Amino acid sequence: MLALGLLGCGSAIAGTGCATEVREGFGDSDPNGSGDGSGSSDGPPANPEQPGCAQDEYTETLPTKASLADLLFSSATANDYLLDALELRFPLGKAIVAGGLSSSLAQTQGNCIDRFLSDKSSANAVLRQATTVVHECGHFYDLGEASGKSSAFVIRPDLKFTCKTGDTTSRGGKTFARSLIKGDGHYAKRKACASGTAGKDCDMYAPIYLDGNATDSKFDSGDQGYNSVLEEAAQYVNSLATALAFQDAYSGSKASERDGILTFLWYIERYLAMARTENPAAYELLSEDACWRQATLSVWDRGWFYLRETTGMTNLGINDAAIEALVSTPELTAEIDALRNLECK
Repeated sequence: MLALGLLGCGSAIAGTGCATEVREGFGDSDPNGSGDGSGSSDGPPANPEQPGCAQDEYTETLPTKASLADLLFSSATANDYLLDALELRFPLGKAIVAGGLSSSLAQTQGNCIDRFLSDKSSANAVLRQATTVVHECGHFYDLGEASGKSSAFVIRPDLKFTCKTGDTTSRGGKTFARSLIKGDGHYAKRKACASGTAGKDCDMYAPIYLDGNATDSKFDSGDQGYNSVLEEAAQYVNSLATALAFQDAYSGSKASERDGILTFLWYIERYLAMARTENPAAYELLSEDACWRQATLSVWDRGWFYLRETTGMTNLGINDAAIEALVSTPELTAEIDALRNLECK
C-alpha cells in the first residue's frame, strides 16, 4: 500500500451529495450467471480485443514453474536474485518492478526494492516478499506515469490507462472519500477488524484503507478517492499473480493474496453502488467516462483471471471463500454489469 497522498494531500472531503438516481432495469443481474462474481451471463458478448470487454476470456501469459536452482543467492545480491527469479517465473512482474525502479517517484521515494524487501536472509524469504515488492513497485510505476489531476494504471506494458479527475473533490477530482463506503448497507456483513488484528469474520483491510473521517481536517488513507481504490485493486492483482509464480515458497504456510484482491473487488462494487445512489456527479464520471469504465473493467477481468487460476490453492487464501461470496452478490455484480453494458455495446 502506497498512499496516493505522496503526491500531495489536500484537505479531507467535506461531504457528498445525496440525490438518488434510479435507472430502469438496474439490478437485474442474472444470479445464475458465471457464478464467480465476474458478472452476469446475459450481457454483451465477450470481446477480448476491446479493453474492458474481455470478461472471462481475458488472458495474459501466466507465470511459469521454471526451476530457480541455477540462481545463486546471497544477502548482498538479494535484489538481483529477486529480479532474476521474476525473469524466469513472471517476466511481467519484472517489467512492473523495472517500471517502479525507473519511475520519477523513485527520485523522492527511493528504490522500491530496497524499501520493501526487508528480509534478505534467505532465498525463500526473498521469494515470499516478491508479492509485496511487485505490488509496491507497481504503485511507484503508476504514480510516476501520472501527472496533475490524472491517474495512470499500467495493467501491462501494452495496456495502460490515464484517467482524469478520479480523486476526491477536495483534492481536485470528482469523486468522494473511499472511507465513506463504511456507511453502506454492506459494511455490516464484514466490518473492520480491530486495528492490528485479523479475524475470520471481519475485514482486516478496512483499518488500513478505509480509516479516518472524511469530514475532519486530518488526512487519512481513507480520505482518498476512487482512483486510489482502483489503484490498490490493480496492485492486488499483481500480488496474486506473483504469489502464483512463487507458490512453492508458501509450502506449509498460508497467505492472504486471494483475500486482498477479492476485498478490493468488493470495494469497487460498493463504491460504484454508493456513487450511483448518493453521488450522481461521481457516478457520471465513473460510468460515462470511457477511460474509467475501461480501466475498472480491465482490472476486474484481470483480477478474476488470476482468481480462477488460483482456485483451490488453499495456501494463497485465508478467508477468501467468505469474501468471494460477498463479491458475488447479484446486487453488487449488477454494478459491473452496468458498466459493461455501457462500454461493450
